[in-house]
Amino acid sequence: MKIALLHDSVLPPKTYGGIERIVVALAYEFRRRGHEVIVLCRKGSRLEDFETFELPANYQTAPPREWLPKGIDFLHSHQPLPLKPDIPFVVTIHGNGHEQEKYWKNTNFLSQSHCRNHNGKYFVYNGVDPERYPFVAKKEDYFVFLARTTWRVKNVKTAIAWANDLGVRLEIMGGSGVSRGNIHYQGLVDEPKKVELLSKARALIYPTNWDEPCAGAPLEALACGTPVISSRNGCMPELVRPGTGVVCSSYPELLNSVRELEKVKPEDCRKAVETFFSVQRMAEDYLSLFDRILKQGELDHEPRYNFDPASVKLLYKPTVANRLRLAVLGKV
Repeated sequence: MKIALLHDSVLPPKTYGGIERIVVALAYEFRRRGHEVIVLCRKGSRLEDFETFELPANYQTAPPREWLPKGIDFLHSHQPLPLKPDIPFVVTIHGNGHEQEKYWKNTNFLSQSHCRNHNGKYFVYNGVDPERYPFVAKKEDYFVFLARTTWRVKNVKTAIAWANDLGVRLEIMGGSGVSRGNIHYQGLVDEPKKVELLSKARALIYPTNWDEPCAGAPLEALACGTPVISSRNGCMPELVRPGTGVVCSSYPELLNSVRELEKVKPEDCRKAVETFFSVQRMAEDYLSLFDRILKQGELDHEPRYNFDPASVKLLYKPTVANRLRLAVLGKV
């Protein structure tokens, strides 16, 4: 069938770009399975292998039939659509919504926890292409942090405190800062540099303070055979399966996690991605979801914002008396 993928971004991304990478990966995988793929994206995109259409300035307010190319069998949007298309479609939600946000029935989420947060029933885990990530069994003596450092919920300060408390080398990818001692900032790295650092690291430290829908960096690390040390928030217990890393509920557990890594085999990390989190599995799951929608018209659930703030557990240390006991007993 003819599938249109939609995301309002410049494709492909040059550095950071989790959703953008998913869109591009799906385009190639759908085409490999015999489908015709077109991509609706932002001006300046350079996807040489696919026909692209620039999203018009009014695409969020004009009826989709006025700007969608003709002959599309299925529309897969990777962002909310304010107006309902009159062709078969699904919207994949990549973030966490808000109380006023409305969702069409044909809405897909990214993990079991993401579904719970939105009263949803259907989810497809993100996937990565294992072939793009070199498997390295023998690791070097350093750890990596990979996320936008300016986004506070990614919690780079706790990762730095953890590295300093343990006296381990930490390579930070995703933003700038002052490198000193064992803490090294790499900035916004390109793909080759990112993969090189990920593949040789002892582990990815990912102490997120957010209800992660389906984090991409841990999957990239696991594909390289690199274990993941994470908090218990959002999807992380689903992604860091037994034997592929350490999921922590407190800062002391975070400090003890390096000892727990001795039980983890790089081969098991890679196998988890090949089995559960590959782009091939992701494409299969999406095509099954498309087929369900084509057969029954709408998905049988009523998505709505359903987030419980108490579900986020803060690991903590970055002190000044633990940020004044989290601004006067919001707890720590």
